Amino acid sequence: MFKRLFSAKPRPGKRIAEMYRKSLGKTQYTSLDGARLVGFEGKDGFDYETYVALQNEANALKLDNQWVSEEQVANLAKIVLKFRSAPNFGLCHGTRQGYEQAWFRANLPGCDVIGTDIAESATNFENTVQWDFHEPNPDWAGRADFVYSNSWDHAFDPERAFASWFEALVPGGVILLDHSKSHQPDRANEMDPFGATLEGLGRLFERVFEGQGKVQPVEPGVMDTVATFVFQKT
Repeated sequence: MFKRLFSAKPRPGKRIAEMYRKSLGKTQYTSLDGARLVGFEGKDGFDYETYVALQNEANALKLDNQWVSEEQVANLAKIVLKFRSAPNFGLCHGTRQGYEQAWFRANLPGCDVIGTDIAESATNFENTVQWDFHEPNPDWAGRADFVYSNSWDHAFDPERAFASWFEALVPGGVILLDHSKSHQPDRANEMDPFGATLEGLGRLFERVFEGQGKVQPVEPGVMDTVATFVFQKT
C-alpha cells in the first residue's frame, strides 16, 4: 500500500511568495470565467525566467511530497480503458519524482507512459523528461491515448498548456485532470498560478476546443475529495 510522503522542509508557499514579490512586486490576479490566474508580468513583459525559477524552487521544497496516491492512479487507469481499450502511449505532466507514470505503467501493461516536469531534477527519475508542459513536442503529436495531470494548476497560460496536450492526443484520446479543493480559484497563488472550478474547466475546454472534442461526465476519485475532469478528442 502506498503511503503519502511528507517532507521535513519548510512549507514552500511563503518562500515562493517572497521570491515572486522580490521579482514582480504585488501578486497579480486575474479573474476568469470560473477560474483565477496569477500573472507574471514584469517591466519588460511576461517574466518567464521568474516563473521557471519559482517552479524549480517549489519542486525542490516539495520533492519528498507526493500528492496523488497509487490507488487513485489505478482508478485513473480504469477511466482510460473506458475510452481506449488498448492504450499504447500516455503522458503525465508535472510528475516530480515520477510515481504517476510508474503506476500507470503497472496498471496499463504494454502502454508506454512518460512523465514530464519543468524542474531541473526531472531527469533524475525514470521515464521522466524535463519539459515545460505549455510547449507541444513534435515527437508526441497525435500519439497519446491519454494525457493526465494533477499539476495543471501550475500553468501560467492554461489555454496554451491544454492546447499542447490536445495536440498530443490521438482521435478518441482523453485528457484527465484531477480536481480537488486545492485546485479551486481561491487557491491560485504564486506557486500554483491557476485555479478553476470543474464547471470553469468545462467552459474553458468547450470554448478553446469547440467542435474538436467533448467534455465527458466527471469521474469520481477514490476519495470523496478528488474528482477527475475528462475531455475526449473527437
